[in-house]
Amino acid sequence: MEGIRKNIKRLLAKENDQQAAVEQYRGLLRDLERLRAQIEQVDSNFNMATDEDLVESYIYESNALAARYRFLLREAKERKSRLESDLPSQPVSLWE
Repeated sequence: MEGIRKNIKRLLAKENDQQAAVEQYRGLLRDLERLRAQIEQVDSNFNMATDEDLVESYIYESNALAARYRFLLREAKERKSRLESDLPSQPVSLWE
């Protein structure tokens, strides 16, 4: 009986870990979407800027946002790959 309880606890812990991993992945997707909107805003500001200092600041900001976007995209791809290999046979939506 004790062995059954341990197995149930282990399975529940694994399921909770998987749910937490899915939520972290979804959080990354939300961060990527917000970052994409920021990039669009900076690009728009850059296109409207006439002052040299503002143009330069938008270039630096755009480069910084692009670097962060690449980092988050790489993280999201790695987590998705790990999730897909760890998910149970029942389909779980990663996009909710």
